[in-house]
Amino acid sequence: MKKVIKRIVDSSTWAAAVDLTAVNLYREGLITEITIRSNITITLTAAAYSDFWRRVLQNIKIQGDGGRSFLGMSGTQMSTMLALWNEVALGMPTLHSNGAGIALAIPDVGSTSFVTVMKFHPGSNPRDPFDLTACIPARALSTLQAILTTTAAATIVDTASITAGTFNYEIAEVLDVPVFPGMMVPMGSTLAYAHTANYSDFSYQIDVPAGAFLRSIIMRINDDTAPFRRKDDEVTGVRLVKPKTGEIVFEQSIYELEHEMMRRFGCRGVAGDVGPIGAIADLRPGGADIEAVAPAGFVVIDLRPFFDPLYGLDLRGYQTGDYKLGLTIENYASGDDTTIYWDQLTPVDPGLVGR
Repeated sequence: MKKVIKRIVDSSTWAAAVDLTAVNLYREGLITEITIRSNITITLTAAAYSDFWRRVLQNIKIQGDGGRSFLGMSGTQMSTMLALWNEVALGMPTLHSNGAGIALAIPDVGSTSFVTVMKFHPGSNPRDPFDLTACIPARALSTLQAILTTTAAATIVDTASITAGTFNYEIAEVLDVPVFPGMMVPMGSTLAYAHTANYSDFSYQIDVPAGAFLRSIIMRINDDTAPFRRKDDEVTGVRLVKPKTGEIVFEQSIYELEHEMMRRFGCRGVAGDVGPIGAIADLRPGGADIEAVAPAGFVVIDLRPFFDPLYGLDLRGYQTGDYKLGLTIENYASGDDTTIYWDQLTPVDPGLVGR
């Protein structure tokens, strides 16, 4: 067994609101982690939006043979969700540098360049870059590509545009190990829900996708204040239930879920990005606050403690809708929305075993 981290020779060049040219990933071994590093230049005429460094990508896809998706985060500002997932589950702050190291302040005006780093780690042990609890069987595939869709050029602030950008890729892979029986591979799907009304007592029901393991449910919740400001007083409660039997897995307020997220992933924090938990996520915390932050309007609901300790809820023998996610929605206004990423895993195709 050999473990390596390698940079992909090809890169993607920024163009606004398009699918960038697909980049071929190496297919020498089993890929355990993919890093996307963006270098962005923008001329600002006003203070940048909140989450500005996370907002440069709309869709993020890792696709193999026949369009098989190993990462399929599509919809509203998926880079924001992936970046926050990194910060919580990997313990990795979303680096954004203005050329003088890690910059903690939001850029104001003038020509600004910054770097962001995001990782996709499919395994269940985010501290190990070569974690084989789930991986991409690259060595058994004939094609494997990263496909990025960018946002509008004015996504950082509406009075200025991104003028240039480059996306580079690195992969962590394990070599000299064939695809083994029972190996888990990542899959997933995205749900974007535009709020339509207030719902009390978890009464807005969403079908949970079946057919695979559901390891976690990742939610990003935004209020109507443009553009895409995360806040905790929109979806205030979440329940996972089996409607046919009435069996409840959990029902908790958004505050309890966020506190549990921080505790489970080894983070310290009881405060939101500004002020108490639940405040509008506006400014990046300063250095003194870095160990006391829970991100407003964002939660990772880990299902492994309830079910399989590595893979979560086994829904392979279920139909879509056998489990439902119930939401309590308050303070409705047109423009509120919630994005959900279903973090799913499935056993590798038996036809790939041994390759």
